[in-house]
Amino acid sequence: MLKIARGWFAQAPWLSLITSCCAIGLALGVKEFYSNANATQLLWILAPSAWLARFVGGMDLVYEPGAGFISHSYRMVVGPPCAGINFLVICFLTLYFSFGRRVPRKAQWLLVAVILSFGATILVNGLRIVVTAHLWNEDIYGGWMTPERMHRLAGTAIYYASLLAVYVVVNSRFSTKGQPSAVPFAPLFWYLGISLGVPLAGRIVAGGSAGFVEHAAWVAGIALVLSLFMFLPPLLRNRVFWRP
Repeated sequence: MLKIARGWFAQAPWLSLITSCCAIGLALGVKEFYSNANATQLLWILAPSAWLARFVGGMDLVYEPGAGFISHSYRMVVGPPCAGINFLVICFLTLYFSFGRRVPRKAQWLLVAVILSFGATILVNGLRIVVTAHLWNEDIYGGWMTPERMHRLAGTAIYYASLLAVYVVVNSRFSTKGQPSAVPFAPLFWYLGISLGVPLAGRIVAGGSAGFVEHAAWVAGIALVLSLFMFLPPLLRNRVFWRP
């Protein structure tokens, strides 16, 4: 990643540096806003996600001021923890820094990355709400498999698989224009960096990490397996094809 960063700043003009700083600042600002936001302040992302879950999954989500969207039949609350802000930030950073170096108008790509990330977050959030609601009431739990663990596994798989899907689709659009493919493991770098690296740094500063090791192991394991499943076969085929 250090080599990629050097290539970015060596080839990009001063405007790229400014827009890159803006992208990082925007991501940090959204994270800071989310850390103290309530359901009312997050309606801009909770409301469309809940509407999609109602439309696609037929869920009875009703808005309760201060709490979020509540489904009494599924016994769940779609509140700030379900807003998908981390996915929004991760998707935005992945798209901007993976493909921004190919776009001459950096500021324009910054805006496009924001729009694409927001749209993807709404779609993925709606899907995750529906899947989580159905899994929560299934008779599949016992032993080490608790509803909380299933919630984490399903959420990680849905979010990361969706990030890979968005990345592949955008990369295919650039590839059709004769440009080389982006770094295949960029989604893994940003996903683990934001979902695990940032919380780990906060826990180290706060002096506590209880329960984080298990969480980190599952998240990293699922992300790594999905990344290898997605990108390793094409890399191996290309190596065999180009072997003299």
